[in-house]
Parts: sequence; C-alpha cells; structure tokens
Amino acid sequence: MRCYLLMADGEWEERIALELRRKMKELYGKSKIFFLSFRHPGVFAEKGFAEVSKDRPTQPLKAWYRLCQDLLKRRNLRERRIFIGGNLWLLALVTLLGGRRVTVVLPLGLRPFPASPFRLFFLRRFARTVLADDATFVQFLRLKNIPAYFVGNILADLLHPHDTPFLHGKKAICALFPRDDHHIEDLGFFLDFVEHAPDGTSLYFLLALPQGVSLETVQRVASEKNWVFLESLEGEVIEGYLVRERVYLNLTRFLPEALDQATYMVSADQKILIQAVGLGKTVVPVQTGKAEETAALLLHSVSLFEYNQSMSARFGRKGAIERIAVFLLWGVVEDPALPHRLQTIHKRG
Repeated sequence: MRCYLLMADGEWEERIALELRRKMKELYGKSKIFFLSFRHPGVFAEKGFAEVSKDRPTQPLKAWYRLCQDLLKRRNLRERRIFIGGNLWLLALVTLLGGRRVTVVLPLGLRPFPASPFRLFFLRRFARTVLADDATFVQFLRLKNIPAYFVGNILADLLHPHDTPFLHGKKAICALFPRDDHHIEDLGFFLDFVEHAPDGTSLYFLLALPQGVSLETVQRVASEKNWVFLESLEGEVIEGYLVRERVYLNLTRFLPEALDQATYMVSADQKILIQAVGLGKTVVPVQTGKAEETAALLLHSVSLFEYNQSMSARFGRKGAIERIAVFLLWGVVEDPALPHRLQTIHKRG
C-alpha cells in the first residue's frame, strides 16, 4: 500500500493538503495519507483524518521537541513526504530528521518567494522535486539545475461556490474585491471606479465584502462620496445596495459565488487575481489611485487580452491539484503548453 505524509505550513496550505488528499483518494483509493500541520496541530484530526504530532504542548520549546520526536519516529517508514509551503528552515528540519529529501509544493500565488542564492541552496540541498504554480519561476529553477515542474493554478482549485445565483439579468457581472488589510482605501477606489465606468458598458457591479468589514463602515465611506445605501431586496445573497444617480453597486458576502459567476474581476489582491485567472475570468488590472484609468480599461479589449494572456501563461488554469496528485501517484505530469511558454520566456529574456 502506498503511504504519503502531507506537511502543511499555513492555513491555505492546509486547504491545499485536504484538496490533494481528496483527489489522490479519488484517483487511487488504496493509498494511505497522513497529515502534519506546523502551525495548527490537530486541525486535520478534528476533521477525522490521520494526523502526526497533533497533541503538541503550548510552550514553543516543548512543542518543537515533540515535533522533532514525532518526525524521528517516522524516519524509517516507507512513505513519500510532501512539504506544502515556502518555509525553508522547516523544509531542512523535516529532511534532516526524516533522512530523505521531500517533494516541495510551492504555491507562489499565496506568498512571495524571493529567489536568493541562500534559498536556492536550500531547495537544491533538501528538495527532491519542486512543484510550483509559476511557470516563470519553474524555468528559473531549471536553469539553476533544480528539478522543478509547473503544475498550473493551485488557488483556482480551492474555490467551492454554492449554487446561489445573483439576479443580474442579462448583464455581465463585474466583481470588485477589496483587500482585507486595505478595505477602506479600496472601497473608496471602487466607488470611483463604478462612477467612472464608460457609458455603454452594461454591467452588474458586485462588491464582495471581506468578512471583517461591517455595513456601517461601508455606509460611512459611501456617504462621504455622496452614495446612498438601500436595504437589500434579495435576502441573504445581497447585503444591500449603494446608489448614486443611475448607478447601482450591489453588496454581497458570497465571495466564492461572486468570483465564480463574474465575467470581469477587479482587485489589487494578488491571491484573488491569480485565482480569477485560473478560472478563466477577465481580470482588470488595478492602477491604485487612478480609478478613472482603470475603469477605461473596460473598453480596451486588446489591453485586457494581452494582460490576461500573460497572467494565464505564468500561473495557468485550474487543475493543479489533479496534476500534483497524478505526479505523486504515477510520476511527472507536465503542462502540455509549458514548452511554448518557456520559449516565450527565452525570447523575452
């Protein structure tokens, strides 16, 4: 029986690990899969899955000691180990204690990964194989003689919307996603964006509110720009509406549904942008502080096409989880479009 240990370093990485297990079980149900969470021990056990080192003490030193003990106990087990994340110190730890190199899944759409000589040394020394969602970075690693493979858009695979449609009529949905840590700034920007939308663009504007943003905050920012708040007529799907003259902006907290149903997607959040590209949405690049110029891009189909083509070539479409699962179960599965992309990168370089 094939055994695997999925090690996750972060909340999003834990979601990737769960999706990876689901797909691996779907493709080959006989495989046995264990989990290890560095930041949230016990999170997988709570969901009913086999987890290693789930009862670590609260004191940091004791927790690290327990983690090292649990890893040493598995040193001689015949299992394939997969490290999901970019913390290279943890990668070195699990490799040294485990006595073998591990497969590294690098979701670069989540967090930046500066390619310094120090980081490259760690990958070359401790990684058996690197699976990444950035074709440009994969080509860079290959030039440095590090075995790396492009797997596609990992973030797009994490979207699980429910069947809850918005009443947009025949209009195309333009979804606006403020950043969690800059929501006040982005709310004001999006109000200006909607106001400056070119005439003739028949769009259903949908503002996806982060969970930590209250309606009172939205109303305050809107009132400062002379927008009027109206209560919702669509139950839980729409939180309310912002109105200015003949322009409507619909407010919702159904973020996965907004991303799934939108035709156009506007945000300065890198994770949202990459996820939308993977889903085949038309992404409108945000020029911070220039709402009028950003809105004018809605009429520039050539500019949008070129931008979205470059983003799609770099991060790919959804299906990365399945490619990683197939890689782990049966061997390397490369994106068939990768050779063409690498030629394009060489020409540009």
